[in-house]
Amino acid sequence: MPAIGQACGSACRALRNATVLLAACARGNMAAPDAAPPDAAPDAAPDAFVRQPDARPDAGCAISEGMTPVLDGNGDEAKYPSAQHVALGAMMGSDDAAIAWDRTALYITVTSSAFTGAYEPLHVYLETNPGTAVPSQGKEYSGLVPQLAFTPTYLIAVRRVSDSGTGAYDGVYTPAATWTTRAQPLDALVSSDQQTLSVAVPWTALGGCPTHVRLAAHVVHAVSGNEWKDLAPATTTPWLAPGGGYYEIDLTGSTPVAGWSLF
Repeated sequence: MPAIGQACGSACRALRNATVLLAACARGNMAAPDAAPPDAAPDAAPDAFVRQPDARPDAGCAISEGMTPVLDGNGDEAKYPSAQHVALGAMMGSDDAAIAWDRTALYITVTSSAFTGAYEPLHVYLETNPGTAVPSQGKEYSGLVPQLAFTPTYLIAVRRVSDSGTGAYDGVYTPAATWTTRAQPLDALVSSDQQTLSVAVPWTALGGCPTHVRLAAHVVHAVSGNEWKDLAPATTTPWLAPGGGYYEIDLTGSTPVAGWSLF
C-alpha cells in the first residue's frame, strides 16, 4: 500500500504550486501578463494629474476673486472700471493702461501709439512674493537694458507683431536664461487700429499662486532721447539706476490701483 504522501501525486503538486502562486501575488512579485495593454494601469492616463481637484490654478489660492474683463481686442480699455486704469508717465499722446486680476489670470491692456511700430514691445516686470527690494537690470532689447528698482522673477513681453520671422516673441520670460528664452508662450490681442494690446497671463505661468507682487512696466520705443515710453508707475526710470518707482500689490485684497503701494 503506498504512503499517503505518495498517494497525493499530481494533486498535491498542483496544490503546492497554487500556494506559491498566491504568496507571490500577495508580495507584489507576480509579473503582469504579457498580453496586458501598455496603458492598462490606472495611473497611465496622461492627464491623470490634470483631473485632480487641487491642480486647478485657484484651488486653495488666496488671490482675491477680483474681476474678469472679457478681452477680445475690441474696445478692451473700456472693459475695465476706471479704478483699474493706471496713470502713465512719458506718454505718446492719449495713451492708457489698465490692469486687473482674478484667481485664474492677470489681465493687462495698454493703448499706445508706439504699437503702430510693429516691433515696439510692452514689457511688464514682476517680482512675486518679494522680500527686500534689490535693484537689478531687465531684458536687453534693441541694444537697451532697463534699470529696475527690484529684482524681477518674471517678464511679460508682448508686441503687435509677435513673429518677425525668427520665431514668436510674446510670452513670459524668466531671468534664468538672461531673459532670452520664453518660459510660457502668450497670445496678445491687437485692436483694429493697431494701438491697443491686451494679454491674459495665467497665474500658473507666474509661479502658481503669488499673493504679493512688485510691478513696473514700460514700452521700449528705442528712439534716441525717447528710449522708454508709457511708464508704469509714472515714476519708474528704466534709463537711470536704481530704476525709480514701482508698485507693490497685495493680490489677496481689492484690485483698484488706488489700493496699491507706490514706492
